[in-house]
Amino acid sequence: MPAQLRHPTERTSTLMEAAAVTTLADQLRAGLDASAVPGRAEGEKRYLKSDLDHVGVPVPAMRRLVKTFTREHPDLVRADVIRLAEELWSRPVHEHRSVALLVLDVHVHLLVPDDMTLLERLLRQCGTWAHVDLLAPTVAGRLLLAHPEVEPDVRRWAADEEQWVRRGGLLSFLPGLRQQADFPRWFPVFGEVADPLLTDDRFFVRKAIGWMLREGTKHHPQPVTRWLSDRLDRVSGLTLREAVRRLPESDRTPLLATHAALHPRVRK
Repeated sequence: MPAQLRHPTERTSTLMEAAAVTTLADQLRAGLDASAVPGRAEGEKRYLKSDLDHVGVPVPAMRRLVKTFTREHPDLVRADVIRLAEELWSRPVHEHRSVALLVLDVHVHLLVPDDMTLLERLLRQCGTWAHVDLLAPTVAGRLLLAHPEVEPDVRRWAADEEQWVRRGGLLSFLPGLRQQADFPRWFPVFGEVADPLLTDDRFFVRKAIGWMLREGTKHHPQPVTRWLSDRLDRVSGLTLREAVRRLPESDRTPLLATHAALHPRVRK
C-alpha cells in the first residue's frame, strides 16, 4: 500500500499470514487451558446460564494473559488484530470469546469507524452480560470517543429491542460519562438515548442506565440529579438506586423520597 494511502492507524509491519494468526490464537487458547481453575468452569456456566463451553479462567488471569501476549507481539497491525479476534471468537467457548474481546480492548487504538460493523456482529452474538460488558464500555466506548462519527451506530444499538444489543449501546457511553472533560459533550446524548428506555422492564437494561448515571455523579452530580428529578415518574427503583449511590445525602434522600411517593408499594 503506498504510504500516502495507508490508514494512519496501520503500522508498517507486514500483515501476517492466516496460518500465523491461527497459531497465535492457539497459543492464547493453550494459555487459557494452563490457567484453568479446577471446578470453576461448571460453577461459572451455571451462574451465567451459559450455552457456551467453559474452561474456568478468572477474568484477571485472562487480562494478564492478554497483557503478556501483547508485550510479546507488539507489531500486530489492525488486520491482524481483527483476524485474531475473529479466530478466537469462532469457537463457542466462553473464555476464548472473552480473550477475543480483551485483544480488541488492548488494540482499540488501531480500530477505525468501519470496525463498528464487526463490533455489532459480536455484540449480537454475545448472549451474556459478561461479554457485553467487555465489548461495549472499553472497545466501542473508546472508539466512540476517538471517532464521534460512530454515534449513530451506538444510538441504533441502544434503540434495538434485543436486550444485549440495547445494553451494549447504553454501556458504550461509559468512557464519555466517566471522564470529567468529556461529560458535557456526551451526557446530553446519553440522556436523549436513555429517556425512552426508562420504561424497559428488563433488569440488565435498567441496571445499565443506572450504572451510566452513577458514573456521571462522580464529577457532575447536579446535571444527573436534575435529569433524574424530571423523570421520577418513569425511572425504575433499580435504575434510581444505582444512579444515586454516590450522590450526597442532600440530593439522594429527596430523590428517593419523591420516587417512593410516586410509586407506592402495594402491600399484600
